[in-house]
Amino acid sequence: MQFELTDIQEDMQKAARKFAEKDFDSDLALELDREGKFPKSLFEKACQLGFVGIDYPEEFGGQALGLLDSVLVTEEFCKKDSGIGTSIGLGDLASGMMMRHGSEGQKKSYLVPVTQGKAINTVAVMDPLEGPAKAEATDSGYVLNGKKAFVINGSIANTLVVFCEVHPAPDPKSVRSIALIVDKSQEGVKVLERKKMMGLWMVSVNGISFDRVQVPKDRVLGGADKGAEVLNSFFIEQRIKSAAQAVGIAQGAFTKAVKQSNDREQFGRKISQFQGIQFMFADLYTQIEAARNLVYRAAYSYDTKSSDLERMSSVAKIFATDMAVKAALDSIQIHGGGGLMREYSIERMFRDVKTIQNLIETNLVARASLGKSVSS
Repeated sequence: MQFELTDIQEDMQKAARKFAEKDFDSDLALELDREGKFPKSLFEKACQLGFVGIDYPEEFGGQALGLLDSVLVTEEFCKKDSGIGTSIGLGDLASGMMMRHGSEGQKKSYLVPVTQGKAINTVAVMDPLEGPAKAEATDSGYVLNGKKAFVINGSIANTLVVFCEVHPAPDPKSVRSIALIVDKSQEGVKVLERKKMMGLWMVSVNGISFDRVQVPKDRVLGGADKGAEVLNSFFIEQRIKSAAQAVGIAQGAFTKAVKQSNDREQFGRKISQFQGIQFMFADLYTQIEAARNLVYRAAYSYDTKSSDLERMSSVAKIFATDMAVKAALDSIQIHGGGGLMREYSIERMFRDVKTIQNLIETNLVARASLGKSVSS
């Protein structure tokens, strides 16, 4: 097993770091977070520079690299700023599914505009308490009715992949699942009230309702009755991406904590000289390195279609996000009262990574899935 990055990967990592250091302005990040605005201009620039869609095939605007390469970019972005980095990463939430399960026409229609910075796509998975969205099969396609809850970037996305039940089912006791590609501009699609989250304030989360939305057959992703398979592939990929976001944030929090410990003095000594602080840093460094290696291993498993992919995606997500929450909390402790102030980025890093830990799939769900897998 090779533990070193290739020259191409190192160059991509350096380019992502240079872009983030130059363009992710801290004052801009604070303003975007406070106002709840998506970093649109930075997303567009990241697309133009080839960072978004790095793992897309070349014929669809990408560079034909792998998820590991995408993970390296995500880590650098989130290390510099948790909100901007994660927001850019969530701008093409549905693309992985389209690459793995989409037709050539679907890929051309929906991936190319993303790489050009002209479109954002997302996924509508969660159902509200009143019940799931349903698609009624017709001769020409499907008619979609109902609501979806907690749709990431629901207010700004151009395209949604909507997971819903199909009716009528051949067996009344069975539930058929399907993934439908829906343009938000279609008649009958309505964006509902934005939900206020603990963190990731740059990312809008909305409910979306569908009132007799016509979806033609060529907008079915992965084929009829393949919704569960498509959804599972989405969760696997997003666990790895969420874990990469967490590692980047943890590294950023760690770096800020080390700097603060060398700037701050107590009892006539820099606090970095106290053994208790050194123990804290030793533990954090160890945990960040362990998480990073797990994330890289999971991304490698994804790129090589390894048989342990599903387990490794859960392992990486659980360990990395749990670790990053602790890293952000420890950084707050080392910063003292300053770590609680909104004008600094430390408290935002904690809010953002805690949200990442639970946003797409909670770690409790990931643990349940992993536990069932390894005990069977």
